[in-house]
This record gives sequence, C-alpha cells and structure tokens, in this order.
Amino acid sequence: MKTSTVSVHYVNACLARARQAGLDTQPFITRLDVSPEILLDPTARVPSEEYVRLCMQLVRATNDEFLFLGGIPRTRPGTFALMAHASMPAGNLRRAILRFFQFYNLLLDDLHFKLSKRNDEAIISIRFDNPALDWDHQTTDSILVLLHRFFSWLIGQRLELTQVSLSGEPPVHREEYQRLFRTRILFNQARDSLHFKQKYLDNPITQTEASLKEFLREAPYNLVVIPDNDDSLTAKIRNIIGNDFRHDFPDFEAVARSLNSTPQTLRRHLKQEGTSYQEIKDTMRRDAAIYYLNRSQLTINEIADLMGFSEPSTFHRAFKKWTGLTPGAYRQNSDQEMT
Repeated sequence: MKTSTVSVHYVNACLARARQAGLDTQPFITRLDVSPEILLDPTARVPSEEYVRLCMQLVRATNDEFLFLGGIPRTRPGTFALMAHASMPAGNLRRAILRFFQFYNLLLDDLHFKLSKRNDEAIISIRFDNPALDWDHQTTDSILVLLHRFFSWLIGQRLELTQVSLSGEPPVHREEYQRLFRTRILFNQARDSLHFKQKYLDNPITQTEASLKEFLREAPYNLVVIPDNDDSLTAKIRNIIGNDFRHDFPDFEAVARSLNSTPQTLRRHLKQEGTSYQEIKDTMRRDAAIYYLNRSQLTINEIADLMGFSEPSTFHRAFKKWTGLTPGAYRQNSDQEMT
C-alpha cells in the first residue's frame, strides 16, 4: 500500500504551467481523484500517485518534460531516460553528475547546472537566466528533488545532504522541504543548491542496465515520493513502526534501542534530518488516512480505528490539524468529484 502524499501546491503549480502553455486544464482536473475544493486549500495534501499521474498526462499533452515552461519547448518525453542511459557508464558519482550537467547544458539555453566545491562540501546548483519563469519555484523544486533521488539511486545509497539552499521567501508549504530533503533548509539564498560531503563524489555507480530499466519503469513515481528504502533514520523508524497503526506505537526509548542509539542522540540526529518522532508518526497516519478516505468504502469510524484512535472525535481533530479539513469534508469533496 503506497500512502505517500504531496502538498497541493505542486498539483496547482503543474496546472498553472499547463494553462500557461495554452491547455484547457478542466479535463485534467476532472480526471483527478481529488476535489476542486481541495485544490483551493493551500494547506491540503493529495496522494502522490495522483500528482504523478497528472504530471505524466501534462507531459504528454505538452510534449515537453518541462511542461512548455515560459512558452519554450525544451525537452521531449524520453529525454530524461536518454540522459540516464548516458550517465550509467560514468564510473563514479562525480563523472555521472558532470555528464548529466553536460547533457542538459547542451540542450537548454536558459537553465544552467553546475557542480562546485567549497571546503569539504560538494555543491550542485541550478540557475535560470530569468528566475521569473519559475515564478512559484515549482520547476526548481522538482529538479532538485530529481537530482537528489537520481544520484542517490546511482550510487545505491541515500546521498545525505548537509544543506539545501533556496532563493526566495519561505512559502506557505515550507515544511514540505523538510520532508523532501531531510536536512537543513535555508531560504533567501543567492542560488538554489544541494550541499553534501565531497566524499560521495568518489562513490562508484552501482546500478546496471537491467536495474536502470526497472528504475525507468517506475519513474517518475520513484523520483517524486519520499523514499523509504534509503538509509536515513526516518526510513528506518518508519520500517520499525510498520503499517499496522491499530497497535500502540513503540515508545521513543524502544526505537532508540532498536537502532543501537540513545534517545538523546536519536533526537539530535532526527533534528538534523528536519523531523521528529512525533512528526514521523503523524505523517504516516495522515498519509494512510488520506489513502483510505480516497480508496476505500470503510466508514470514517473504521478508518479512525485503523489509524489507532480509540475515539473517532480524536481522529477528527487530528485529521483537521493535519489537512485543514475534517475526514468527512475531505471524503465528501472527493466523492463529489468522482460522481
């Protein structure tokens, strides 16, 4: 059961780009398994699979993986897959990054990729000649996520970031960045960039042509969702908790022991990943609740029980805190859209 969700901001951003490209977005909205009312709530969340499905439909409709950003055709569908094949024989991460950047810098005239070094850090940065083209930062966000996911996959382990730098003011959905990157996020920076230790640059490419085919079959879902098969503490804790929320969550001390850590050390490391044990538990239950509200005929009381709430009223309060809507309002909006 895949229960990942994303901020509604990214759904609306894709639709805005489609409208700018001259598409009538109403048919795409109608096919979404979420309500238009939900799209109007900046704090709402939608299932990741719905976001991915929308993106793929818009890519095919615009014939451009950049959704005709700024009215300019940039890369036809399949370009990323071709780049991935070109990066495979690079040998190590440094050469793969440089090959990736050379590939796209040859194709794109107004978007620039760069790998630089500072002290013991490697820095991957991207820059638009005209930042106003990416008025809501959605394209930049998506590229940074794609780079991090793809380069992590190439070396067979999570590329642990030390910092993500973002231009512009903190948006309404600022907490989403912590979930996406699990590291320190800085706003109002001179450039948009990912920072990590230089030691990763020498890591060998561990993937093969066979694993690349499987990776591309799952794309772009595996480039959008927050992966749980990495080596981050967040992923390890999610695995310890599992998917059955009807039982009590393990207490923090027990989780720390399972990870051969002390509570103090684990708390500090989770803070470095931009999260906490309570946030991990809330996120898992929230995403699972959204999944069941969209994908099942279970009553709200039954879903509350599945989420581990002894009282439905407690579930109602928690869900409204997580999403801005009560479970009933969320389901009603979705049901109205499906009829």
